[in-house]
Amino acid sequence: MFRHLRAPTILVALFATVAVAACATESPIAPEPSPAASGSLSARAEVPPGVYDLAFHASGDLAYEGISTLPVLSRELILKANVSDSAGHPAGKGTVTFEYCSYKGGPPNDITRPDEAPKEACARGSASWARLTSISISEGRCPTLGTGYACMNFGIVRIPRTVGFRFRYASQGSGIASGISAARNFTWIEGP
Repeated sequence: MFRHLRAPTILVALFATVAVAACATESPIAPEPSPAASGSLSARAEVPPGVYDLAFHASGDLAYEGISTLPVLSRELILKANVSDSAGHPAGKGTVTFEYCSYKGGPPNDITRPDEAPKEACARGSASWARLTSISISEGRCPTLGTGYACMNFGIVRIPRTVGFRFRYASQGSGIASGISAARNFTWIEGP
């Protein structure tokens, strides 16, 4: 009788060992991602980052080097956004939304109590970014500069102050990732 019990015990032990070994490795029928499928997903998800440059110009001086100050009541300030890829090729489409740093709760367009704030106020949280306008890169509004640019006339300022500006770029399939420019301050000073 001892011989009959020994064969089933060996078979059960052998079956348990095979089952544990089979579960320890991946199933040969489990689906694996194909290299082509995983490559196409990552290619679609990875749009190269762009270069988002904000410059300030006085009206009529777009082709010249940017400025950082203007006397009050002198000339209009032009905000100029330039979007390109890392190789310097300009964005052919997309939208630029210009923003300024605004104190919370202040009345907009009140020259006696300006709501505009320096970029540091937005960084601290005592102010927040407010939308000025959105402009299509293809429209540009930057005479003679070509593609990749969008310009906005901020106007003439009457009270000396420092204001933070930035822009958001929405790619809209341009091949350059959507992004935000670095914030920059512009200062109006007392006139001569």
